[in-house]
Amino acid sequence: MSFLLMIVSAVLTGLCFAFYKVGFLSVFTVIPLFYVILREAEKDKKPFRFYGYGYLWGAVFYACIFYWFAYQYPLEYLGFSTGEAVAYVALSWFGSGLILSVLLALWPFLTGLFVRTKLCRRYPFLFIPFTSCLYVVIEFLFTLGPLATPWARLAVTWQNNIFGIQTASLFGSYFISFIIISINAALAYGLYELKKNKNKKTAVICLISAASLFFANMGVGGVLYASDKSKNAAVDTYVTAAAYQSNIVSGRTKTGSATEVMDAFLSDAEEEINVSGADLLVMPEGCFSLDIKKYPSLIEKLLDFCKTHATVIIFGCYEYADDGFYNVTYCASPDGTLSGPYRKQHPVPFGEFTPAKELILKLMPFLEDVTSIGSDLSAGRESVVFDSSLGKLGAFICFDSAFESIGYEETEKGAMILTESTNDSWWMDSVQLYEHNGHAILRAVESRRYMVRSSSAGYSTVISPEGEVLSGVEPLTKGFAVSAVTPRSDISFYHKTPYLFPALCLSVVCGGFIWAVIHKKRTVSKNIDGKDLQN
Repeated sequence: MSFLLMIVSAVLTGLCFAFYKVGFLSVFTVIPLFYVILREAEKDKKPFRFYGYGYLWGAVFYACIFYWFAYQYPLEYLGFSTGEAVAYVALSWFGSGLILSVLLALWPFLTGLFVRTKLCRRYPFLFIPFTSCLYVVIEFLFTLGPLATPWARLAVTWQNNIFGIQTASLFGSYFISFIIISINAALAYGLYELKKNKNKKTAVICLISAASLFFANMGVGGVLYASDKSKNAAVDTYVTAAAYQSNIVSGRTKTGSATEVMDAFLSDAEEEINVSGADLLVMPEGCFSLDIKKYPSLIEKLLDFCKTHATVIIFGCYEYADDGFYNVTYCASPDGTLSGPYRKQHPVPFGEFTPAKELILKLMPFLEDVTSIGSDLSAGRESVVFDSSLGKLGAFICFDSAFESIGYEETEKGAMILTESTNDSWWMDSVQLYEHNGHAILRAVESRRYMVRSSSAGYSTVISPEGEVLSGVEPLTKGFAVSAVTPRSDISFYHKTPYLFPALCLSVVCGGFIWAVIHKKRTVSKNIDGKDLQN
């Protein structure tokens, strides 16, 4: 029964990402996992089993989220055979989860250890803040290192809950995850007490506490939402931003030469400018699949267009530098300047670079052709803002938007509008597009900046500082997402104190274990001496 409960919990939590419009139901989906941990903690068995529970939960959870890897099949544009394509999709789909679960499993493991302590058995309600803070610490750890993959951030399930995500402007998306886990933990503990001890009073208290957390967060979010809306309304300076969606599907759409790609874009852009008067145009990631610095004629054509139409253009391409090969974006302005490049800081593991490459390719030589650009990408080392006639502009490239650190580094450098260039066409019209857009929504709320997001084949959007999608282009269609946006210079509380909440959570986790050790020693001393140990 325990395994069934964990699998049900993992599946339901994963589905909250796929069905994000009802993703707020994630406040209930972790209850079965917590119930198993609380029940199993009673048994005198090896505590390492909690790691196994967590690993199983994580593997199923990620399998439900990453099913969109199947949309890459059949990979004929890479010359894969049917068997190789199936192997690659399976490795991507299930292998990713098996790797990520190594870290995620520490959450149920350490939670189980804490629940078994004498401290938690004496004060069982401590389980709720402990496991919630521990989850935040684990999410933070997923953002560290060259293989960082913070894709399944629990806060993404609330991307459609506008009031619910506003507190991210105070403590980041980590706080949203904290609220979700706290509600689950409180309800699970109430259910456990009701079933085991028939303790209706505790169950009611837990239910009230969970409801209070949810509605308090919503209430504060409503106030923050109204306040920020008023702040936007008070600013009479705005620009018209347009995110370009070319509907070019990587590996499946013939694009022609870089000159032909640019001519097609400039034709579409001129038509859009005549209609909306767009001041800012954002193009997708790698829209020019070359090092544009080596093609002065293309740069000159682009700058001439910017000058003629008084518009700013952000576009993606590649850069061959002495220290590596980079995925980059530049910003072209009407005054003839080309600002940048911004180098993508988080290339996708196994998609844009291959870790342990020699070993991996020896085992699976067909993976040599996975990267569409032909060689591994290097990681950029710093966040960059573009100087433009519209003010300073921040930049994300694709997977970068899953990392909140880039947002607060760019607002610190003066970014007044955030932009993202991405290529999600590999996943066609799957839910991955909306999960990825969910990260951009969180970055917009955290920074209190407009986000102009261009994707090659969808889902391109313009997002408000409150996380609302103001304009969007449906997947696998061509067009522009267009909206008025306001350049802003104010700094959100979260961007002033980006490490505050994760640090507080780490303090709670460490403090919990230290307190548990001290409590155990005092209990032992009391049993020996017949009195409390003096401080």
